[in-house]
Amino acid sequence: MTQIKLYGYCTSPYVRKVGAFLMYKGLDFEFVGISPLEAAQRLAKFGGTQVPVLEIDEEWKRDSTPIGLWLDELYPEKRLVPEDEAGRNAVLELDRWVSDRFMPSIFRGALDAELNLDFRRVAWRLAALVSSHSPMPEEIRHNWPSVLKTAEFIQSMKPQMNMEVDAMTNRMQLAGELVERIGSGPFLGGRDEPGIADLSIFPQVVFGVMGGLEEKLSAAALPPVKAWLERVTEHLPPNPTLIPDAFVVTPLKEALA
Repeated sequence: MTQIKLYGYCTSPYVRKVGAFLMYKGLDFEFVGISPLEAAQRLAKFGGTQVPVLEIDEEWKRDSTPIGLWLDELYPEKRLVPEDEAGRNAVLELDRWVSDRFMPSIFRGALDAELNLDFRRVAWRLAALVSSHSPMPEEIRHNWPSVLKTAEFIQSMKPQMNMEVDAMTNRMQLAGELVERIGSGPFLGGRDEPGIADLSIFPQVVFGVMGGLEEKLSAAALPPVKAWLERVTEHLPPNPTLIPDAFVVTPLKEALA
C-alpha cells in the first residue's frame, strides 16, 4: 500500500498549499507536523530543512509547485494543471502570480507590525498551532513574536514584496487582483474546475479565521471572492488547513455563512 507523508508546519502557506493538492485529489496522507526547532533532525534524510517535503514510498520532492506537477504525473485524476499546452501555460501563469505576488504578501504583517499586544496575540496563536503537532518549549512559544520579526526566511521574502505601498493598500490591491483573476469564474482563469492556483490560495484565505488569528473572514466581504470560496469549498474537506480539528476556532461553513 502506498504511503504518502507531508512534512512541514501547518503555519506554512506552502505546506498548506500541498495539503490542499492532496485533499483535492482525494489521496490518503499523513501530515507529519514538525516544529522549526527540530527541522534539521526530522528532515535530515531529505538533505535540508526546507518545507514542504512530500514523501511517497521511497521517493520525495520539495517545493510546492513541482510537488503539484509530480502529483499530476502519479495521480492524473482531477488534474491540477491541464494537459493541453495552452491550458497548462495559462494555469502556470496564474500559479506564478500566486508564488511571486500573493504568497510573499502573507508575510508582510510580520515585517510591518509593531511589537504590540495585537501582534503578540497573533504570534502566540501561531506558536500554539505549530505546537499542536510538535510541542515547543514554553519559553520559545513566549518569544515567538520576536522570532517572527527576525526570522531569516521572512526577511528573505522582503524583495518579493511591494514595499512601495503600505500593508493595507497592498492587501486591497491583492484583493482586486484576485477578483480580476476569478473573472466570471467559476474558478481562477475562468476554468470549470479548481486548478493549482485555486488550491494554492484557498487554504491561505481561510487559515486566519479557522485558526483563531482573525475574527471574521474578511475576504468574504467581496461578493466575487465569497462566491469563489464557496465553489472551492465543495471540492475540499471541511478542514482544509492542516490545523488539528480540536484547534479550529471557527469552522469553515460558519465563516462563510
